[in-house]
Amino acid sequence: MSAARKGRRARGVVALTLVVGISLVAGVATVWRLAEPAGPTVQAAALPPHEDPAEEIPVDEAAPQPLLAPSVTSQADGPASWVSRGRPSRMVTVRPTTLDVVVDGRVSRRVAFAGTAVTLAELDRYLPASWLTVGDGVATLSATVVLTRGTTLGVTGGDGMRTLQLAGGATPADAASIHTGGGALTLAGITVTSVDPATGQPVPATAAGRPSIVASSGGRLEGADLTISDLGAPSAADDDGRPAVLFNPGSTGFLTRTSMLRGSTGLKLQRSDGVHLTDVSVTESGEDGLVLSGDRATALSGIRAERNGGDGVLVAGQSSGRPITGIATSGNGGFGLAVKGQSGARITAVTTAGDQDGGLQLSGSSDVVVTDFTATDQRVGVFAHIGSSGITLDRVRTTDGRWGVSMEKSTHGLRITDSTFQGALVAGVSIGGQQATLEGVQIRDTDTGVRIERGARDAALTNLTVANARDGVVAKPDTTGIVITELVADNVESDAIRTASAGTRIVGGLITGGATGIDAEAATTISGTTINAAEAGIRSSSPDLVQVTDVAIDTQEIGVNAATGSPFLLADSQVHALESVRGEVDLAGVNDLSLPPLNVIGVIGIPLILLAIVLEEVHSFRQRRIRGRARPGAPTLRVAN
Repeated sequence: MSAARKGRRARGVVALTLVVGISLVAGVATVWRLAEPAGPTVQAAALPPHEDPAEEIPVDEAAPQPLLAPSVTSQADGPASWVSRGRPSRMVTVRPTTLDVVVDGRVSRRVAFAGTAVTLAELDRYLPASWLTVGDGVATLSATVVLTRGTTLGVTGGDGMRTLQLAGGATPADAASIHTGGGALTLAGITVTSVDPATGQPVPATAAGRPSIVASSGGRLEGADLTISDLGAPSAADDDGRPAVLFNPGSTGFLTRTSMLRGSTGLKLQRSDGVHLTDVSVTESGEDGLVLSGDRATALSGIRAERNGGDGVLVAGQSSGRPITGIATSGNGGFGLAVKGQSGARITAVTTAGDQDGGLQLSGSSDVVVTDFTATDQRVGVFAHIGSSGITLDRVRTTDGRWGVSMEKSTHGLRITDSTFQGALVAGVSIGGQQATLEGVQIRDTDTGVRIERGARDAALTNLTVANARDGVVAKPDTTGIVITELVADNVESDAIRTASAGTRIVGGLITGGATGIDAEAATTISGTTINAAEAGIRSSSPDLVQVTDVAIDTQEIGVNAATGSPFLLADSQVHALESVRGEVDLAGVNDLSLPPLNVIGVIGIPLILLAIVLEEVHSFRQRRIRGRARPGAPTLRVAN
């Protein structure tokens, strides 16, 4: 290689080396400028308008802590962490060895900090004065606090603290929320509320900047003897909002003897683990009271949800094996308890009263068992719809309202056992879906005991009791597979059974009193049924055959009444009435058709006899009066011979 060529190559290597070196130096300088402490001008721009640019972070004079060099935000405090917490204007991150002061997403101070268990009084010594004030039992926090693994923040009444105020405002950046991070937050014996620095009043419920208490993934929240009020941001068109208290995925802890007032959503458990809620009340939330969403191993006891804008308790999200129990609801704007999209839910010991939409909503859920559920003054006690299936209601009690249970047409597989429905204005049970089974159900003082709506299929009613209703069982047209076994109908005003469902089967049962025992408007088979003291036994207007076997009818007026053009077959039966059979009735086997028994005749005849006696006495009285008023006749004259 020539000398000239070697020289050119050497000069190229030197030039390349210089370029790389200059680039490295420029990069280091840039990083250093980003990492160095902000000067007065930068600090003034980063702080909120009311912040003092010259304010320094005080340190413990008794145990001085060095001020460490600030740095570019790390992964833990970086934009993702800051954004996930609502982009707060002020944020402090508590670590086992340091305390990071974050302004608008950037670590502006990092203070060496000893100790993993922190109190508000200790934080007050390290934070700017306007970020936290403590005095006279009231602490006002104006910065979001984020704990990290291995750290604990405790705020308790035993420390002389009565009230913790979390500042908020119009935007999410104004909210001074508390996040456990991977650490633990302990609250006991205090009131936690929001405060608007501009007014000194709680932050309005409509403000997007209302703060929250958040148990983060891997964190723990423990609370006892608390009142938590006016927290949480409402949902908006493009924002789901934030609950007042939130247990995030993988978080845990407990709340005991805690009252939650006027939150957005009061309390939400979202895929949390092993949270215990004992004697917790959620009241006057703008949206739902308590939300359980995919939470695991949750223990519920003494839960009260009252006067919340949405559902009192909402169960949604991923299904889990957690029992839904120990809940009382009243006066909520939605349902007392709403269960949506759940599989295998077990609901027990739930009491609801006066919720606007109803007591229990089962929506798109399957294999749900409800036991010892009570609904009072609800529009509907239990509402199953949107493809729900495999629903069991056991020992359900409803009082008043419009419906006890309503099964919408897309629901199939509803089983109701040992339950009582009283005072429903429309129906004790309304069946609109498929494969409904009632066993040992009692319905009293309702308009209709059971309504089988158009489109229903395969409804089996066994050992059903209906008393003091206008109608007992009513099956609408376009229904099939109706089987009524051992019905007891007592003093049903109109029809104990009225069916327009082709192929209805009525087996056994006892009907006492009322206008008509059975009114068949479609092909019906009746066997082994007893009808006593009704005005009419069986009435048929069906264009198809009504077949009656082994029935006993003792009625006041008509035993069997078959309309013109309604085929009717009566076999091996007893019919005692003033008019045993009216219309064209085919007879088969051995039938006993006669006047009603003496006791029935007596019931009918005695009033007639009494009426005759009264009329005779009235007639005799009038005759005596007429005789008394008659004038004496002219004197008789004797004529002498």
